[in-house]
Amino acid sequence: MSEEIVLTGAEKDGLYFIPPAVGGKQVPESVQLSLQAKGLITSPLADGRRGVTRLGDRVRQGAVNSRVEG
Repeated sequence: MSEEIVLTGAEKDGLYFIPPAVGGKQVPESVQLSLQAKGLITSPLADGRRGVTRLGDRVRQGAVNSRVEG
């Protein structure tokens, strides 16, 4: 049985913009911290950007059950 990950709309949208690209959408720090707490993105790397974890990548691909609330 797999666990379902609950995301807000802002978290779901923001997950697709990590790591940030030049000229891309900037994800608010509060959303980044929430995604980090859920294990979907990393803490800031040496260059200050965050990366997507394997779990976060699987959520983006739809391979892990997730739903949006709020």
